[in-house]
Amino acid sequence: MIIRYMKRWVILIALFLLLLLPGCWSHQELNEIGVVSAMGLDLSEQGKLRLTVEVINPQAYTTKGQQSKTSTRILTSEGETLFEVARDLMTKSGDRLFYPHNQVIVIGEDLARAGLLPALDFLERDPEIRLFTWIMLTEGKAEEIIRAPSKESLVSAMHLKLLVEDYKSTSKGIPKNILDFTNMIYTEGIEPTLGKIKFYEEKGEPTFHMIGGGAFKEDKLIAWLDAEEARGYLWVHNDIKGGIITAHTMEGVKKTNRAEGSSGLEGRLSFEIIRAKSRVKPVLEGEKLRFVIDINVTCNLGERTDNNEAVTKENFKELEAILSQAVIGEVQVVLEKAQKELNSDILGFGLATQRKYPDYWNQHKDNWEKIFPDLDVEILVKAVVDDPGSVR
Repeated sequence: MIIRYMKRWVILIALFLLLLLPGCWSHQELNEIGVVSAMGLDLSEQGKLRLTVEVINPQAYTTKGQQSKTSTRILTSEGETLFEVARDLMTKSGDRLFYPHNQVIVIGEDLARAGLLPALDFLERDPEIRLFTWIMLTEGKAEEIIRAPSKESLVSAMHLKLLVEDYKSTSKGIPKNILDFTNMIYTEGIEPTLGKIKFYEEKGEPTFHMIGGGAFKEDKLIAWLDAEEARGYLWVHNDIKGGIITAHTMEGVKKTNRAEGSSGLEGRLSFEIIRAKSRVKPVLEGEKLRFVIDINVTCNLGERTDNNEAVTKENFKELEAILSQAVIGEVQVVLEKAQKELNSDILGFGLATQRKYPDYWNQHKDNWEKIFPDLDVEILVKAVVDDPGSVR
């Protein structure tokens, strides 16, 4: 009797567990979908949105993993809205386009200068678009980047993704995903930025270069940032992860200024960034607001060309002073650009003010465009040379 009773319970539990098993009623075969790996957004000559996608061909690989035909194909379409264009692409692909594995989104310059809010709405709203997808700018057409071949990968999108994620090796690019960018657009006291990708041929070989970025006012691109300005931007935002700082010794400055008799390469020091931490501090004194950018950086000395191989305790401080001045110079470059040339608070001074002095911010935020260019900013750098290196 007890055994029969237990058997019934076992059967009931087994039936209940079957209900928890996932079904395959909505499954799709891999050869029935087109996996989108990269998207490019442009503004056409007719003022419409133009979408270019790189689609991976699953049939391009045999069962042994060997390439049998073209690994990707490129599709383009244009229309009034991004949703319309994305749906129209399906009539050209023959497959259902699958976006969750998309790696990068490239924005062309014309569209970025016209404004990105219309395109961002679809990217935020569509459930298949991951908000952590990398988004970047290009000076020309995004379609050219999507169509460009990569010598490093069969799928160009994977190469672009690796370039973005490897920004820490130089800290001269500005990595942003969809979520980062949209948050900056909708947040008071800070203007958005995006990184920049460039494609060119070097000795006949296709080459991508992820360096610099673009500065925005609201959702519109207003100017480009070069590599040095991008580095300065990362210093201010506490986003330096590594890279090399090259500085001049006094000997190097003197020889560089000579008209003749110098290669121009003497008197250089190259430091490798090991650790860096930055903080932007607003200081309110009465009704006068000023800022302090406090930076701590630890580096190793990787190279010197001043014919002074030995590093003693006496010149350790000199090395650290040179390093400090180099970092200050990098920050001053982007500070000058943001305040005097662009009048765009890409550095987030307004946001820092809002957090520390909310009453002051609420009182002055409507006049921030007049206040920001004239703010006094002090840059304090504490530099430590952890390892001076040695010549073997």
